[in-house]
Amino acid sequence: MHRQFETEYGYFTDDGSEYIITTPTTPKPWINVISNGEYGLTFSQSGGGFSWLIHSQFNRITRWHQDLIRDNWGKYLYIRDEQTGALWNPGRLPTGNDPDFFECHHGFGYSRLITEKNDIRTEFTIFVPLDDSLEIWDLKVRNLSGNDRCISITTYFEWCLGAAADHHREFHKNFIETTFSSDIQGITANKRLWEIQKSHRGHWNTAYPYTGFHTVNRPPDGFETDKERFLGNYGSLSYPGALMDSRGLQGSSGKWNDPIGSLQIRLELAPNTEERLHFSLGLAEDVEQVSELLYRYQTDEHVNESLRQVKRHWESKLNGLTIRTPDKAMDLLVNKWLKYQAISGRLYGRAAYYQQSGAYGFRDQLQDSQIYLTSEPEETARQIRLHARHQLTNGTVLHWWHPITEEGIETQMTDDLLWLPFILLSYLDETNDHTFLNEKEPYYDDSDVEESIYQHCTKAIEVALDRFSSRGLPLIGAGDWNDGLSAVGLEMKGESIWLGHFLYLILRRFSKLAGLRNESQRGERYSRRAEELAKALQAHGWDGEWYLRATKDSGEPVGSKANSAGRIYLNPQTWAVISESGPGDRQWQAMQSVKRELMREIGPLLLFPAYERPDEYIGYLSRYAPGTRENGGLYTHAATWAIQAFAMLGDIGGAYRVFQQISPLHNGMTPDRYKGEPYVTPGNIDGPQSERAGNGAWTWYTGSASWLVKVLVDWILGIRAVEGGLLIAPCIPPDWEEFGITRRFRGTVYNIHFTNPENATSGISSITLNGGRIDSEVVPEVQEEECEVEVVMGKV
Repeated sequence: MHRQFETEYGYFTDDGSEYIITTPTTPKPWINVISNGEYGLTFSQSGGGFSWLIHSQFNRITRWHQDLIRDNWGKYLYIRDEQTGALWNPGRLPTGNDPDFFECHHGFGYSRLITEKNDIRTEFTIFVPLDDSLEIWDLKVRNLSGNDRCISITTYFEWCLGAAADHHREFHKNFIETTFSSDIQGITANKRLWEIQKSHRGHWNTAYPYTGFHTVNRPPDGFETDKERFLGNYGSLSYPGALMDSRGLQGSSGKWNDPIGSLQIRLELAPNTEERLHFSLGLAEDVEQVSELLYRYQTDEHVNESLRQVKRHWESKLNGLTIRTPDKAMDLLVNKWLKYQAISGRLYGRAAYYQQSGAYGFRDQLQDSQIYLTSEPEETARQIRLHARHQLTNGTVLHWWHPITEEGIETQMTDDLLWLPFILLSYLDETNDHTFLNEKEPYYDDSDVEESIYQHCTKAIEVALDRFSSRGLPLIGAGDWNDGLSAVGLEMKGESIWLGHFLYLILRRFSKLAGLRNESQRGERYSRRAEELAKALQAHGWDGEWYLRATKDSGEPVGSKANSAGRIYLNPQTWAVISESGPGDRQWQAMQSVKRELMREIGPLLLFPAYERPDEYIGYLSRYAPGTRENGGLYTHAATWAIQAFAMLGDIGGAYRVFQQISPLHNGMTPDRYKGEPYVTPGNIDGPQSERAGNGAWTWYTGSASWLVKVLVDWILGIRAVEGGLLIAPCIPPDWEEFGITRRFRGTVYNIHFTNPENATSGISSITLNGGRIDSEVVPEVQEEECEVEVVMGKV
């Protein structure tokens, strides 16, 4: 088997469908986020992680505390040699006993630990079935020795059943009752309190509505639900007292325990024989539903088929867009891992190790939903509708909201609401489905009022147009994409130059959309406001060599040569190009300033220099350690926009260089420096002013995954949806002799093949559609299941 991008810690398989970790001691926990859209879990190579249903904070099933140094909270399997007393775990932790052989396979919708220790081989697969609220732990145990062996398998986790993290355990444990049931061959757990709900009879007076369960597919030989009896007083997870006793688990349950879930199975294994166990963990409405769920996963074939369904599901999700380029790192990321990250981690789970949100961010999941555009645009439409329902009748929106409670926070963040029209425009480009504009959705604060998606969007635009300074620039409020600029405009006087570029693009495009809908007056007004905004941006936003980032309530500039810290910011430069809000010479000069001032080995920094001391008139951004996250680090989400900006200017050197700099595969080739998982994008990489320069962090839970796919396909490969069809305008490295893409577009599969005989970076010599030459760079929509497009690059 060919190993791709191999390091001392792991590699990608031939087809890229798995990343195989070869040692349990990775530089940081390298995890998988596994979810079916409702039920989810995180799982690290050492066996750490937690589970939830619907909401990773409000409805967490198992306890977990964030510690990326020790990764010492999880759902564990213990293996005990009943003849020698030797104790170990498949994932090394918590006993700390190193396996003789170790592999952790992270795949799409599942993870698998394959380990060998003391002549016992275990293959432990964890996954979430597509349609049920549980996870399956499928365990195969093989005796590799020439002797009969007697071993025990013991599970362990701690119940949370509600809001996380329950640090006040002596309080929360009083509400959980555990029961062992031979009928389900396992344990149930119920909680009498759900901390998040407000009852009509007062605070904290609502029952948790689910029954937790932990079962196995044969009668267990022992169980335990009390943490003290399992560990022993002052005991540890490394060597639990109950597992030092050859009698096995003695069993206790009730109302007054510190509740855990532990089941024990004893196995007698002849030489070279194997046994297979299926454990489950999940939530149900009641015990009767637990029985129904378990019936579906009783046999090996039931479990096998369920896992096959999961794999088919992800294959279908990921195959709607496939690229074939000379850059195998780009292929791996675009074809598989970035899409999986965006869907499973950001849209389904909304959780990872660095952040367990559980909430929907108004701007966040809207941007993430772009991942569906080239394969399942109806999913993007569903996300737009969901966010429209979380807009208020006055046009403002919730910054974020929690499913289950539907509670959210109204905000003075001034960009949130504008992502609704922005993503709508992307959806219309892809589908040309203008009937969607007429679909109606209610408002968050008045469900009796329903208006069209178009009206929801124009209401958002109108709010933005009302938030302007006397100089004709939009106000920044409590933040404008960069939440860390949280104090720049709290008095609603400070201005945002970046938001001006962003709003200019939306106004320009919505003026045309309004015209198509026979709203000429609105269209003319939007066009006029866009022109006025462009003039204000050039008059007040240009700092001589680059664009300012903002102005404070006091009028002091942010992102100016006059500043000793935060002298230049990335976003206003890239979006001046993306929005085309200014003259071409300034766009070019702004991006040259990015190269000169912001580009580093890791890519373009979000700002430079970092703030060395807190500035209460900037906000919490300045309180980060210098060089970390938004304070002078590489912020991957923003860096993806630099790829687009360079490509729009025809600067393939700049665009392609940024991709290579931020690619987790390339950074992952120096894993002890980078530390993050090499198969998903990080939220940030520490910049040069950090003591940990080059470290990647906040992996998985970042909006960069969806954006990186979009900019690579739309602007490097140069195949992007426009009203009339697919525009072909690549911007590629000159040594690419050929490349291709297969993508869905308006119901048709387009197989597009490029040849580049002249080593061009751009330009089209000819395009043929199903053998016939077309005289346009826009391939039209066709009414066929599949079509073939041949593109020859070079001068016309």
